[in-house]
Amino acid sequence: MKIRRFLAFASLLFSCVAVGQSPPSITPQIVVVPSGNLRLKGYLWRPAGSVPSPAVLFVHGSGSSDASHTGGFAITEAAERLAPTFIKHGYAFLYLFRRGQGLSADQGPFMQDVLQREKDTKGEEARKRLQFVLLTTDHLDDVTAGLSFLKNLPGDGRQLEFPAGDN
Repeated sequence: MKIRRFLAFASLLFSCVAVGQSPPSITPQIVVVPSGNLRLKGYLWRPAGSVPSPAVLFVHGSGSSDASHTGGFAITEAAERLAPTFIKHGYAFLYLFRRGQGLSADQGPFMQDVLQREKDTKGEEARKRLQFVLLTTDHLDDVTAGLSFLKNLPGDGRQLEFPAGDN
């Protein structure tokens, strides 16, 4: 039930941002988030001012048929549309690119490619098992790395409000 509420919130948030006017131009900092042997990249936006701010980690979905899109948008456009919503309310916002996608395209294969190969060679049930394993191991480790990155960010992240994402 919590997952459904979370997904509904993320979908609503993404929909509200997507149908609104174009967001103001805010330039993110490109950061590197270590996750095991990987060096995932992300866009980090910080609100104006020197006061420590709460932080949000946003992990995009990998449900698109290609690695350069999420939720019907180019993956970088999705990040740029979401960030202003949080920034204007005083949150730091980290949009972490998943392995094989966006700025982290060189950090492993795109999950949908891996799952499709599994389905083609071993069937749908094997694909589902592999997806569960990946989401509860490697990809969960990446989310944990993003949270650790924010927690250790000077001035921000000490009060991590919630991780968010869409798929």
